[in-house]
Amino acid sequence: MRIVIAGCGRVGSELAERLAAAGHDVSIIDTDARVLEALGSTFNGTTHLGLAYDVDVLREAGIKQADAFVAVTNSDNGNLMAVEVAKEVFAVSRTLARLDDPAREQAYRTLDINYVAASRLVANVIYESIIDEEFDYHLTFAEGDIEVVEMTIGSSSPDLTVEELEIDAGLRVAAVRRGTNTFIPATETALEPGDLVVAALRSGVRSKIKKHLAGEV
Repeated sequence: MRIVIAGCGRVGSELAERLAAAGHDVSIIDTDARVLEALGSTFNGTTHLGLAYDVDVLREAGIKQADAFVAVTNSDNGNLMAVEVAKEVFAVSRTLARLDDPAREQAYRTLDINYVAASRLVANVIYESIIDEEFDYHLTFAEGDIEVVEMTIGSSSPDLTVEELEIDAGLRVAAVRRGTNTFIPATETALEPGDLVVAALRSGVRSKIKKHLAGEV
């Protein structure tokens, strides 16, 4: 994929390095030459100095050929403007903005901006780590009560099948990792103790499945 990133702070730089290392064609933009230089010679992408919403800078970064644009600067307004330019001027189909101030969330929604609410993301990770240790956080959504988690099957349910773990309109299994093998299971697949299960679940069903998970007695 051809991906343009606006913002070379801690989030942007790590994202750029990981995407480039995975073989994607990456360009990153920032107003600070020092943070761009800090990526070093091993960074397999291009760096561009300037504002994230400057049309000329975006062109230089290859926005016309971009499959995706991500704005993760430390300015919510800047991220919003950059995504708007990417969508409206250059017709980039996949865009995502970082949102730090929850008070601006309604503005992002009104303008139909796909975003990641940073404060909520961190809070969810901490909550899951403290309150629900048997669930590893994966993803929540801005709207609704569905989340994606991973959980480890315990030894108390040796004959449990995917169908028995799933709950109608409440939990659906997406994938299972068993040792070094990851696969999409059938409903009749028997789950083994130690299996790592990735599932989408609705709020309120956690208590119904905890007895099947590692760490539960």
